[in-house]
Amino acid sequence: MPEKLNIIKILAVALLSILLLALLPFFGYIEMPVGEIFGESAAANIFWNIRIPRTSGAFICGATLALCGMVFQSMFKNDLATPYTLGVSSGAAFGAVTAIKFFSGLTFVLPFTQIFSFLCAFLTVVFIYTAGRLKKRFDTGFLLLAGVAVNFICSGLILFIQYIASGSESAMMIHWMMGSLDFTGFSTVLKILPAFVIMLSVSLFFHRELDLMRIDSDIAVTRGVNMNTVGNILLFTVSIAVAVVVSQVGPVGFIGMMAPHIAGRLVGRKHSMLAFASLFTGGCILMLSDAVSRTIIAPSEIPVGVVTSLIGGPFFLFILIKSK
Repeated sequence: MPEKLNIIKILAVALLSILLLALLPFFGYIEMPVGEIFGESAAANIFWNIRIPRTSGAFICGATLALCGMVFQSMFKNDLATPYTLGVSSGAAFGAVTAIKFFSGLTFVLPFTQIFSFLCAFLTVVFIYTAGRLKKRFDTGFLLLAGVAVNFICSGLILFIQYIASGSESAMMIHWMMGSLDFTGFSTVLKILPAFVIMLSVSLFFHRELDLMRIDSDIAVTRGVNMNTVGNILLFTVSIAVAVVVSQVGPVGFIGMMAPHIAGRLVGRKHSMLAFASLFTGGCILMLSDAVSRTIIAPSEIPVGVVTSLIGGPFFLFILIKSK
C-alpha cells in the first residue's frame, strides 16, 4: 500500500509539472490570447520561440539539478549537499569570466563563454577525480574538502579577473554568475537534454547502491557494492551533468538541495521512487522561479538565480535548524 501511495504522489507531481508546462508560457509582460498563438503574429513568435523553450528548459534544468542533488545527498549522507558541492560551479564561473574578459569580442564566431565554462568545469571534475584516486578507498570527507579548496581557488581567480575587467565586462560577468534562462529557441534545451537523460538513467541503474550508500558506506560494502567503482561513476556523471547545465544557464543554486529534500518527504528515501519525485519537484520549482523572475518587475527581469537563492537560503537554514 505505501508503494502504491507513493506512485500516486509521483503522478500528482508529474501532473502538476504538465500543467505548469502548459500554463506558464501564457504568463508574462506581453499578453498571450489563445487565439493568437497559432497565427503569424508577434505574440505567436514570442510564445513558440521564447516562452515555450524557456519553460521547457527550466523544467529540464531543474530536473537535472534535482537528480544531481539527490545522488550527492545520498553519497555524502547529507541533506545539505548540492550539485555544486565539489566546486564544479566555481570552475564553470571561472571559465565564463575568463571568456568574457578575453574573448567577448569574438562571441559572434563561437560561444566562447559556454565553451570555456564547460571546459573549466570539466577540468575541475578531472582534478577532483584524480585527487580522489590517490586515496585507497572512496572517501567522501576528502572529496568535500577538495571541493572547498577548489571553490576558494576559483573564487580568488574570479575576483582577480573582475578587478582587471572593464565596467561593461564586469557587468556581463555578474549577470552570468546570477544565472539566467534568457534564451531563444530550443538549441540550449537540446544541449541540456542529454545530461538529463544520462542522470536519470544512472540514478535508476544504481538505485539499490544509492539506497545502501545513504544508510552507511560499510553496510554498502558488505552488501556487495564496490564503493570505488560506483562512487567514481556517480561522481563523474553528476559533475559532468552539472557542468553542462551551468555552462548553458549559469549557476542556478539551491534547486539540487531543495527538490530531493521535498521529494524525500513525499515518497521516502527509496531511490527508485525518489528519482522521479525529485526530477518533477525540481522542474516545478525552477519553472515557477523563472515565471516569478520574468513577471515580478516586468518589463524588466530578475535573473532566475536570484529568485532561487532568495527561496533556497531560508530553506537551507530551515533544514540546518531541523537537522539532528
